[in-house]
Amino acid sequence: MAILFLVAVFGLMYFLLIRPQQKRLREQQALVRDTEVGDEVMTSSGIYGIVTELEDDTLLIEVAEGIEMRMARGAVARILTKGAGAIPEPEKSEKPEKPVKSEKPTKQDEHVDEVDKIEKIDEPSDVDDAHDNS
Repeated sequence: MAILFLVAVFGLMYFLLIRPQQKRLREQQALVRDTEVGDEVMTSSGIYGIVTELEDDTLLIEVAEGIEMRMARGAVARILTKGAGAIPEPEKSEKPEKPVKSEKPTKQDEHVDEVDKIEKIDEPSDVDDAHDNS
């Protein structure tokens, strides 16, 4: 009876602990194997970028325009888009858009005015310099 109990406990541990971990390991290996140039990826450290070059165990990802980082292939946590290539830049209009200011003052405008008043009060005056004993 005790032997049957031990076998049942080991079987339960296998199905609850070992098997799911092996499945995650296989998925991660497939993810690393399927990574291609042009994929938008997120690394395990939370860095987003586009794969620009692949080597045996490393890859180059472009995190910003002209800025590339060399990382281990195993650091890829997720492929966001397959073969996305470069992120398209928004078209620039000839006139820069100016923010539209409303007629009524907002709470933020009132707050800025209050801060300006406080800063004016806190400014040192010439009278304060007259009492300087140093």
